[in-house]
Amino acid sequence: MVTISSDMVKDLRAKSGAGIMECKEALAETNGDMEAALDFLRKKGAAKAAKKADRSTKEGAIAGVVSGNTASLAEIKCETDFVGRNDVFQKLVKDIAAHVAASSEVDDEAFLTQPFTANTSQKVGDAITAKIHELGENLVVGRRVRFDLSGNGGFGCYIHGGGSIGALVEVGCANADIAGKDKFKDLCKDIAMQIAASSPIGVTSDQIPADVLAREKAVFEAQAAESGKPANIIPKIVEGRIQKFYSEVCLLEQVFVKDPEKTIKKLLAEAGKELGGEVTVRRFRRLQLGE
Repeated sequence: MVTISSDMVKDLRAKSGAGIMECKEALAETNGDMEAALDFLRKKGAAKAAKKADRSTKEGAIAGVVSGNTASLAEIKCETDFVGRNDVFQKLVKDIAAHVAASSEVDDEAFLTQPFTANTSQKVGDAITAKIHELGENLVVGRRVRFDLSGNGGFGCYIHGGGSIGALVEVGCANADIAGKDKFKDLCKDIAMQIAASSPIGVTSDQIPADVLAREKAVFEAQAAESGKPANIIPKIVEGRIQKFYSEVCLLEQVFVKDPEKTIKKLLAEAGKELGGEVTVRRFRRLQLGE
């Protein structure tokens, strides 16, 4: 019988994240074999995780990563805001976001079977299970976003409120020299912050879904009719309200949160003149917990 030393327990705790008594039990059951003890804890953790799998996950966090020509957002859900703010959980979310940026895009089931980039001896699903065991709550991989740069340009990423909102934007530019300038990189960050703060639906009006526009138009028509205005001017009233709607939900038409005197369209135009070439927003995604 192997004597289980405190150093062995400490080592197993560092590798597994499990509690002291659980590590002692695992080492005792496996006669001090560290790898076998890890497997023992993983199996035990998986069993506990299965019991937690039906628990509601309304809290969590979003993290973002920009890595060369790739960028990502990832959302991990948990049960309580206490765990959502936990450093271990926050690191997991960042590691998952980094994994999304570094790995191929696959469906949810295949994603969980990929070797985890933060620890290639584990699969993503095993890493999640280990943290369920360590943190004592159900954890679920939520939405994932991955952008590959499609030409000269760069990414802006902004995470708000400890991970409550995440925004990712791809900004194009005329040449590689512009993409390397600090002014361009700051612009990308500012636009990501704008997206997080102002929640646009599309870059321009033609990206607003037809059903969304039809619903808004129907509301505006009903409001105009209720106002008692003459029928012949109602179309003009509706058109005016539609234009106001565009200014609220189209990124380029929105007022810049850091300077209310200009729109994002004007911000891009000014940046293009200063940088020496056209600057455009290609695409963006915004994730918010609870949506």
